[in-house]
Amino acid sequence: MLALTRIRRSLALGSAAILSAAAIAACGGDSPSISDLDSEGGEGEEGGETAEREMESEEGWEGEDIELEFWTFVDAHTDFMIARAEEFNEANSDYNIILNASTADYEEMHDRLLVSLQSGTGAPDLVDIEIQRFATFLRGDVPLHPLNDIVDNHRDQLVEERLAPYQLDGVEYGIDYHLGTWVMYYNNAIMEEAGVDVDEIVTWDDYIEAGKQVVENTDAMMASVETTDRFSVIGLMLQNGGGTYNENNELILDSPENVEALQLISDMVHEHEIATVAEGGQHHETAYYEAFNAGEYASVWMPQWYVTRFKDFMPETEGDILIRPLPEFDEGGFISTMGGGTGTAITTQIDEDKLDAAKQFLEFAKLTYDSQVALWTELGFDPFRVDVYDDPALTEPDPWFGNEPVMSDLAQVFDRLAPEYTGPRYPEVILQLRDIVAYEVIEEGGDPQQLLEQAADEVSSMD
Repeated sequence: MLALTRIRRSLALGSAAILSAAAIAACGGDSPSISDLDSEGGEGEEGGETAEREMESEEGWEGEDIELEFWTFVDAHTDFMIARAEEFNEANSDYNIILNASTADYEEMHDRLLVSLQSGTGAPDLVDIEIQRFATFLRGDVPLHPLNDIVDNHRDQLVEERLAPYQLDGVEYGIDYHLGTWVMYYNNAIMEEAGVDVDEIVTWDDYIEAGKQVVENTDAMMASVETTDRFSVIGLMLQNGGGTYNENNELILDSPENVEALQLISDMVHEHEIATVAEGGQHHETAYYEAFNAGEYASVWMPQWYVTRFKDFMPETEGDILIRPLPEFDEGGFISTMGGGTGTAITTQIDEDKLDAAKQFLEFAKLTYDSQVALWTELGFDPFRVDVYDDPALTEPDPWFGNEPVMSDLAQVFDRLAPEYTGPRYPEVILQLRDIVAYEVIEEGGDPQQLLEQAADEVSSMD
């Protein structure tokens, strides 16, 4: 069965630097920079070139051969989907999926997809669309097929909040690879040296007081904050009930909840002096990994997919990192949200006689119990189907992270998980947060309310 895959590369894959960038790629990117290609942590073979992989029909498979073209910008997604196609063909007697997969650079793939859909020709059957770009394809006549019928088959087991970024007016258009649960990563060796029990940190006020102890009693800072990416700011904005849009597609960028979240971060840096700007301005820079690895920070808040960064780039932290919910803003409030993401969609350019097969395959590959377990075992991502969190594959303690059952612990936050809504100008909003607001608030000490109001005005003027 494993011999069925034939690999064809149409072009060389670029320089070692590009491959290095691809190795830290995952879903959540804004631009073709190393950190932005894809923030979840999948292993890619992007670059400015395209890698194509084709499946061949295997003797003994039943069903009608259906060739589906699939575009992505993360090579690990290609591997995952081809593996699911093999399993689908073994289990399905109606269709035999032959998946022709192409992996391309983040910007190139999304731009080529947009041109293809606008021109009415040349688009793939299935495609990965990164969360920041997804809203671009929901403007005007949506060139994607609704997926409510396959989602509804599993909805009672899904974390509903994870569907929101790929919806428009209640219609589902994309299915993600992970939940992207936001958590706090504590270096417990530093916290213990400071005399802090991480399990006594419940509120952000507790976090600040713990940070003061860390700064006073150790050589570390409590936290690092990004100024050239949006994760530090958007995570707390969403957790506090804010974000970019609400469920009614209304822009809420300058909401009181967002102002409060950014003021909290600003105070950590400028008033309490327990946090500082991450090396290189973000949590995906080599210099930052080296600093965290050397014990210069006691904690960092990032989504679940950041677990791969510790194992890949910060080996000295092995056994010391504890994963906990975010401190709460208000008693009983949200203690997590979601970060990053990539929705797999079916374009309207697919031949109608292939649509049923494509939907059945996408449902099998992304929504079934076994496929959701594979999101963890093969990609290292947190599933968004709640019933898999009791599976033995997800309940094993992880020695790297305090020998705790990390994935089982994540399930405890699902009832206090803030949703994220992505309205029509979501791409432009993220650029405002990444390129202007985060820097001005954190680096320059700018006023959060004024900067968010300016950003909201700028985005609103685009309509």
